[in-house]
Amino acid sequence: MTLWYLARAAGVVAMVMFTLAASLGILTSGSRKPERRFWLQYVHRSAAATGLLLLTAHVVAVIADSYVAISPTVLLWPFGAGYRPFAMAVGTLALYGLVLAAVVGAARGRLATSEAFTKHWRTIHVAASAGWLLSIGHALLAGTDRGTPWMLATTIGCLAAVAAAGAYRVRSQAARASTPLNLARAGRTR
Repeated sequence: MTLWYLARAAGVVAMVMFTLAASLGILTSGSRKPERRFWLQYVHRSAAATGLLLLTAHVVAVIADSYVAISPTVLLWPFGAGYRPFAMAVGTLALYGLVLAAVVGAARGRLATSEAFTKHWRTIHVAASAGWLLSIGHALLAGTDRGTPWMLATTIGCLAAVAAAGAYRVRSQAARASTPLNLARAGRTR
């Protein structure tokens, strides 16, 4: 049972860390102050890296645990899993999205001189958002604790945190756009 507890704990905490990373990513891209942006990006990347380590622990523990009998082939063909194949497919797609965003994010500094890469960075980074949302779906579909009050509260809390960050960003951008200086600039460009 130790592996099963480790897998569950690592999966839940990974979801929370990816939620923190998603929330901070939303807030970072809306921030105009360089020092605030620096710290938000630092914590955003740290939370994402911690989430990836926990996700690795989750996957390794689930595969190593003989209770569920999930083989490593689930990473290539998730629908072949004997245990909740649709939930495993959702989890595997989440893994793909999160790892893709991490690899591209890690290479971002080296690729920043490429105009084509810079133009497509945000589009590629959407894989992280898709991965986060799929991880929420995986939590709701796969876990043995998915119907318990604490797990539902954790999952709903993760959704609420990202929604609140998005609402804050939209509200702050609208407020910034309606300042007298920005309204004057908008009037001059017409």
